[in-house]
Amino acid sequence: GRAATDAAASSKTPNSAAASGKRLFVTVGTTSFDALLAALDRPKVVATLRARGFTSVAVQFGRGEASGRVRNLVSRPGLEVSMFAFKPSLEAEMRASDLVITHAGAGSIFECLAVEKPCLVVVNERLMGNHQAELAEALAERGHLRWCVPANLEQALAEFEPESLVPYEGGDPEGVARALDQLLSC
Repeated sequence: GRAATDAAASSKTPNSAAASGKRLFVTVGTTSFDALLAALDRPKVVATLRARGFTSVAVQFGRGEASGRVRNLVSRPGLEVSMFAFKPSLEAEMRASDLVITHAGAGSIFECLAVEKPCLVVVNERLMGNHQAELAEALAERGHLRWCVPANLEQALAEFEPESLVPYEGGDPEGVARALDQLLSC
């Protein structure tokens, strides 16, 4: 299928990142989140990534259309950029990264937390009724991740301190469910 084709077409592997710098992985999941891709492409966001020491960026853009309109987040000396639509698994990409930026889907968030990588969640404001923001807020309140909306990505990246995060102790999904129930009952 398409995932296998995209995986085979990608000449970059998670381990090909420049050893001297940090690696960022961005995922939008299986749908599209063009607002996140557009935010990543802003010159100030690219400059912030470079200033924070990132030399490699891998972007999984899903069904999004913005990947064809990227102008600033492109490979150049000191910054290697690769993009793909889908892969059978994103675990290797996450494990090979120093920071993961993900959409607010529960599957992507918990996959990132399970591999114990710093996680910056970007909430799709157009989907505010689907409780993604509440999940991101609940996990951020417990210190497991940070979150923002696309318009605030530059500031969130500039202020992101991975050492301030609290490791997520998996195994109690009921605890998350209770926290969400509490938030939603207010």
